[in-house]
Amino acid sequence: MKIMSTTGIISTFLLTSVSMSFAADAVVVAEPEPAEYVRVCDAYGVGFFYIPGTENCLRISGYAQYDIGVGDLVGRVSWDKKNGQPDRNDTYFKRARAGLMVDARSETELGTLRGYTELWFDYRSTGSANVVSTSNTENYYELKHAYAELGGLKVGYSSSLFKSFTLFAGKVIQDELVPVGPSATGQISYTFKGGNGFAALIGLEQGNGLTHTIDSYVPHIVAGASLRQKWGGIYGVVGYDSNYQEFAGKLRVELQATDRVSLWAMAGYGTDDNIANSVYKPWGGNWAVWGGGSAKLSPKLAANLALAYDENENFAAVANLVYDVVPGFYIQPEITYRDNFDTSNSDAVGGWVRFRRSF
Repeated sequence: MKIMSTTGIISTFLLTSVSMSFAADAVVVAEPEPAEYVRVCDAYGVGFFYIPGTENCLRISGYAQYDIGVGDLVGRVSWDKKNGQPDRNDTYFKRARAGLMVDARSETELGTLRGYTELWFDYRSTGSANVVSTSNTENYYELKHAYAELGGLKVGYSSSLFKSFTLFAGKVIQDELVPVGPSATGQISYTFKGGNGFAALIGLEQGNGLTHTIDSYVPHIVAGASLRQKWGGIYGVVGYDSNYQEFAGKLRVELQATDRVSLWAMAGYGTDDNIANSVYKPWGGNWAVWGGGSAKLSPKLAANLALAYDENENFAAVANLVYDVVPGFYIQPEITYRDNFDTSNSDAVGGWVRFRRSF
């Protein structure tokens, strides 16, 4: 019989203890799961990606913008700091804006399902022309759009269809010195789009503000039709004000004169029993006309012009240049003029300079 030495016994005990200790503390590391990378979704244009784990496509975009306004139309009027009186000293109007847009889309058996939201956050010098303010700055935010779309159905808050369907009034900052339609509103609408460039819509709107919001369960009604082709397009829209039982309509014609020059003209007419209050006739008098155009002067420089005139002899002219410094950043100087030909000394001039970084 072989007898182990004391040293051997101790060595065997230590080795066994160490082995048991490591066995008790052993950690089993799971195999790493394959990483799920963000996939590009090119079905809806540039910038969309798939939300991981879903078939929903998302685009997050926005801009940082700084505006400087001067003159009678947009310049700020401030207190005279020496004597503390509203001395009507003209100075700059400044506005910094952060815009955020979130666009989510997916395909369903009923068509494209979309949700769109746009928010504005402003920091501005308080007051504008002919308004005296003792404060220096103002924080401001606005929900510009929040709606859902399914196929041709649209439900939510957005620009009035009476304004958006006829494409507003030119590619200028101050496009409504002679107004073209009401402000944003809650709405339900359906738009049919044909394969030949034809589209038609019908919509119900709530209106906005003390004067234009509906005062019963009867909504305002908007209907329109358009035809878009390579040469341009024709757009027509009619609005019914349920508060005052008034009608108004607009017709717009666009012409793609060359590959660099586009022209447009628009006319509006409204009934006159409640001519000052109708939600779909914000211009002066029964009728108004607008027109203008855009020209691509170089790969980086474009020019835009917008003119307007109504029955009450309100006239406005706006012109600007848009210079793309680098992709995603442009500078836009603009000059504006407004007058009422029936009122003496009513002319006013102003201007803007806009800097915008988009992403």
